[in-house]
Amino acid sequence: MTRNPQIRPGTGVRVMKRLRRRLAVSFAASLGAALSLAAAPAAAQSQSYPNRPVTLLVPFAVGSSTDIMTRVVAKGLNERLKTGYFIVDNKPGANGVIASDLVAKAKPDGYTLVVGTGTTHTQVPWMMKAVPYDPVKDFEPVGGIGGVPLALLVGRDSPIRSMDDLRKTVAANPGKHTYGTAFGMATVCGENVRRGFNIDLAQVPYKSSPQALTDLMGGRLTVLCTDFNSAMGAIRSNQVRAIAVTTAQRNNQLPDVPTVAESIPAFPEMRSWVGVFAPRGTPPEITQMLGREILAVTESPELLKALSPNGFERLPLQGAELRDFVQRELAKWGKLIESAGIKPE
Repeated sequence: MTRNPQIRPGTGVRVMKRLRRRLAVSFAASLGAALSLAAAPAAAQSQSYPNRPVTLLVPFAVGSSTDIMTRVVAKGLNERLKTGYFIVDNKPGANGVIASDLVAKAKPDGYTLVVGTGTTHTQVPWMMKAVPYDPVKDFEPVGGIGGVPLALLVGRDSPIRSMDDLRKTVAANPGKHTYGTAFGMATVCGENVRRGFNIDLAQVPYKSSPQALTDLMGGRLTVLCTDFNSAMGAIRSNQVRAIAVTTAQRNNQLPDVPTVAESIPAFPEMRSWVGVFAPRGTPPEITQMLGREILAVTESPELLKALSPNGFERLPLQGAELRDFVQRELAKWGKLIESAGIKPE
């Protein structure tokens, strides 16, 4: 065989090695570019979010405690992010299940959120035989807002002026008295009062607290357990009378009103809570940013000035901490609902 005098021995091997190195570098560069392109949509979405309306779906009616807190937070988010995209949409019904299910099944892009509550995420799952969503697995926890205590109310013209009056009046007239409920915790509250006093109180369910409050003022209910946000305006204007609060100690907003536990020692402390949740799979860049902004809004002087007179306390949790809180509350309320004798319907 005749060799080409211009090609030295071993040259072919070195050429092949250089070629393989070039191919490896080229492949690595192509792979890096592909990965960058794959990550780009999420990063771009996060950086430009929000660039269109973000719906905060409230599971209860206008004027409810959840609605009141959500509107203050939405205003704060719009101011902090210098936009007008955060809007509130009320979808009451089925103890908040309708709105929660809509968000659980919504596109996970950060533009449809639910303002979840103790009712939607920790009580209804124990009170209904079939809830179409999982309160933990189907949502990404965004940020906590806060909550308020509950109070037991009677109408202004009611002869009932105390918990003892309630016990005696209902015991003397079995089958003639009712308590209203508009959310899960209110039902547990009413049932604990009924069982604690061993009296005949019939439950009347409502879609929203304002509707129940109207019927109480009109004399169509005997007693109503509802939240401070919904009730304080009517209490301060003497349209209704508070006979007890559901906190462990008397509340400084109603210092002369005793706790329910002063009359029924086994009565559990009850305080509502509200937080924002996104559909499962929403990019963490969006949920983390939103969570930070929500917590910043809830500690702002403007929000505290608006809500503190109604006994508001912050829920400064986001992400995994908020998820853990929901799981603890879910277990807690499962036991409370069972002990109250409430059967799933």
